[in-house]
Amino acid sequence: MTITLIAAVARNGVIGRDGDMPWHVPGEQRGFKAATMGHPMLMGRKTFAAMGALPGRRSIVLTRDPDFRADGVEVARSLDEALLLTQDEDFFVVGGAQIYALALPYADRLLLSLIPQEPAGDAYFPGWPYDDAPAWRESAREDHDGWTVLTYDRVTPRTQVVHGPRIARGARQKIGASVAVMHEGRLLVTRREDNGLWCLPGGGVDAGETWSEAALREAREETGLEVAIDGVLAAYTDPNVVVAYPDGHHTQIFGVCFRAHPVSGEAGISDEVTETRWVTREEAAGLPLIPTARRLVPQAFDTGDVTYD
Repeated sequence: MTITLIAAVARNGVIGRDGDMPWHVPGEQRGFKAATMGHPMLMGRKTFAAMGALPGRRSIVLTRDPDFRADGVEVARSLDEALLLTQDEDFFVVGGAQIYALALPYADRLLLSLIPQEPAGDAYFPGWPYDDAPAWRESAREDHDGWTVLTYDRVTPRTQVVHGPRIARGARQKIGASVAVMHEGRLLVTRREDNGLWCLPGGGVDAGETWSEAALREAREETGLEVAIDGVLAAYTDPNVVVAYPDGHHTQIFGVCFRAHPVSGEAGISDEVTETRWVTREEAAGLPLIPTARRLVPQAFDTGDVTYD
């Protein structure tokens, strides 16, 4: 999944005024059509009101309005719900300013048409300008008559999940361990720092460790929670899925997931985890999970509660 923010931006960062673009540059929007065709587009309610549902593209409207409905669109009430709707598809974020700001931490690429004007406006592209932004690098520049298309990519790419028939052939192998921690009918899930998706606490098994020791360590390091193992939930791997790391190598995960319960501490965050949450089965079904967790999370609830002293 590649998340691209696409916008036309003036030199002063303005992207809109009174719900419209404060300029008219003939031909500039042809690039928008060519880039987004065939891909889902995520937008706010006001942006949808301005452009409508465009042919050849899925339109996903992100809004807090519980009564919003429109023909030809899908509705998301949160960014997580939008990510769930797109699953592993590449998609474009098309505005407005609040939606750009919400999606920017998870974006892989910025595709920006630089308009050589400095109009007054009431909507601005977040973080502009990007010339010296430490997290971004300019990877392409294309000059046109009246605008310039700038492409920025993350300096450190997000960890990605790549799908394909037997794609793991030739990939590296990683031994992993994870843990499904249940408490009072709720499951502990974590949002990963490296890609923004949700998963179970877990990671690689270090030399000299057992799978269960690694699972306990990962739960403690990622969340600060001390847990105790109740049993094996599942062994897992998928030859049709690899993890693409920022350094470019691809890895197939061979892992064991354990069922566990909390012993002490409170679930928190770390350098690997930006958010933790105790969720019900219904809440878990609404989260964008990494592919492995999509199988393990339902199994954790199906196992039923474990009783312990």
